[in-house]
Amino acid sequence: MKYKKILLFFGVTLPLSVLLRTLEIFFTVETDTGFFKNEYKTVGIYLLVLIIAVAASLAVICFTGHRNPEHPPKTNPFMSAAAILVAFSIGAELYNESYSGTVMVWQLGLLMLTGVAAAVYFILYGVSGFVSFKLPALTSVLPVIYLVMRIICSFTSISSLALISDNVLLLAAYCLLLLFFLSFGKLYCGIGAENEFRKLMAWGLTATVLCFTQAVPHIIINLATNNGYQHTSNTANFSLLMFGVFAAAFVFSHFSASNTLEGGTQNGDVNENEKKEIP
Repeated sequence: MKYKKILLFFGVTLPLSVLLRTLEIFFTVETDTGFFKNEYKTVGIYLLVLIIAVAASLAVICFTGHRNPEHPPKTNPFMSAAAILVAFSIGAELYNESYSGTVMVWQLGLLMLTGVAAAVYFILYGVSGFVSFKLPALTSVLPVIYLVMRIICSFTSISSLALISDNVLLLAAYCLLLLFFLSFGKLYCGIGAENEFRKLMAWGLTATVLCFTQAVPHIIINLATNNGYQHTSNTANFSLLMFGVFAAAFVFSHFSASNTLEGGTQNGDVNENEKKEIP
C-alpha cells in the first residue's frame, strides 16, 4: 500500500481511538474504582476490544507498505525536541512513581539505572540534532533495556490487583514501544530482516496510537475532575505521551520523501521486484 494511504489510515485511527477511549472513561468507567459500571460493562468491554482492533488493523496495514529508506533519518528539530521531552518525562516518572510492595528492590534498582541511562541517551540524541556528533550505534539498545524493566515493574505491580482497562492499555502501549525501539535499535546497528522497515513503521505508528489513547483521555478526565482519576499516574501518562510523540516524529522523518529520495528512488514506495532493479 502507498505510504500516503497508510498515513491517511493513521490519521483516522489516532483520533478515533482517542475519542473512543475518552467516551469509554466518561460513560462506562467508575471514576473511583476504574472498573466498568455494572450497567455499562458490556459496552465498556466492546469499546476496549474495538480500540485494540483498530490499533491492530493499523499494524496490519503498515505491513503492506513498500517505502524502504536505506538509512536512518537525519535528526531534525522536531525529533530533537521530542527526544529531550522523552528524557525529561523518564526522569519525572522515575522521581515520582511509586510501586506496590510486590516489586522487588533489585527490580526497582535496575529500573532506576536503565531509566537514567535511557534518559541520557535521549538527551544526547536530541542534542545531536544541533551539534554535529554521532552516537555509538550500540547505545540505541538503551531504550529497549529500560522498557523491559518498565514492563517488568509495571506488570509485577498490577499482577496482585484486579485488572482494569487502564492497566491493559498501559501495558499494551509499553509492549508496542518495546517492539518499536527494538526495530529502532536494529536500524541504527544495521541488522534485521528485509522486512524490518515494515516492522519499524507498524510498531511505531501503532505505539503512537496506543500511547495517545491511554494518555490523552487520562489528561482530559483529570482536568475535568481535578485529578480525580488516578488509576495510572500522571507522570506515567505524560511519559507515554512523550514516547508517542517521539515514535511519530521518528517514523515521519524516517519515511519522509526527502529521506527516501536520498536512498535513490523517485516516489519512495517501491515494491520488492522494483527494488531489485534499482542499481
